Amino acid sequence: MQVFVVGSVVVACSVKVTRLPLAGESLSGSAFLAEPGGKGFNLALALSRLGIGVDGIFSVGEDMFSSLISSTFAQVGYTSEMLVHREGSTGAGVAFVDPAGENCLAVCLGANNALTAADVRAFAPRLHRSDLVAATFESPDAPIEAAFALARAREIKTLLNPSPYRPIAPSILAQTSILVVNAVEANALGLGAASQSDGALQATPAIERLLGGGLELLIVTLGSRGAVAFRKQARPFHQSAFEVAAVDTVGAGDAFSAGLIAGLLADKPLEDALQGAAACGALTTLHFGAFGSFPSARTLAAFVERNAPKT
Repeated sequence: MQVFVVGSVVVACSVKVTRLPLAGESLSGSAFLAEPGGKGFNLALALSRLGIGVDGIFSVGEDMFSSLISSTFAQVGYTSEMLVHREGSTGAGVAFVDPAGENCLAVCLGANNALTAADVRAFAPRLHRSDLVAATFESPDAPIEAAFALARAREIKTLLNPSPYRPIAPSILAQTSILVVNAVEANALGLGAASQSDGALQATPAIERLLGGGLELLIVTLGSRGAVAFRKQARPFHQSAFEVAAVDTVGAGDAFSAGLIAGLLADKPLEDALQGAAACGALTTLHFGAFGSFPSARTLAAFVERNAPKT
């Protein structure tokens, strides 16, 4: 099994603080961490830790951070051919993390914004060897659209996580098999939230229209309230969140997507794949920083066995 990631990569800096700062305020931090990150890289790394083969395309700049990214790719077993080099700065971001694991962050995407459709098309033979193509909105529209078009032409599934949020171009949505959004993004897309009728979850009319337009699977993540899966002509399924003592939620959404992909590629029932996704996201919050937090397949399976409701 292999996934091709249209990826973003940044040098991610995290600072532990007693509370999230107010505008104009300076706070003392209790810990600092700088590591490779970015939603695309996090997704790729989380997939690798789960035993999924990864290929992809990532853009770095011409600065001191590019060598850090290159050495990290070698460290985790990724070929340097996954990197394209552009003028300017490598992406970088800063996150503040409070004692409850909540965070606020800012990301300067730098060279990630210079990735082009032509770059992706040059990777077409490698993309075509994958079982799924995934992207987030830390990459520009053009390379995502090119990658998804290449994938769908070969009947390869695609997964989009439109975060950080911007409107989804119809040309991208039309090529998307699986859409993973959080509650804020779902509202921004006009999807609303699942409603209750006689105790059962019901998709909103907007969600039904989206599924009727060709989307195969919509996942709405709800933080501590879990996640809901919507499919055409199927009852929505709610997955409860796993209760853990969160230390840092950075990377949890990317881990959720990785767990979902791993389950689906293993041909697990959607309910089991969603349970694994929720567990993968929860496990990632147990450590400060994201790079060393993504669980292995064995750790994930043991956690689910210990914590999943018994039937």
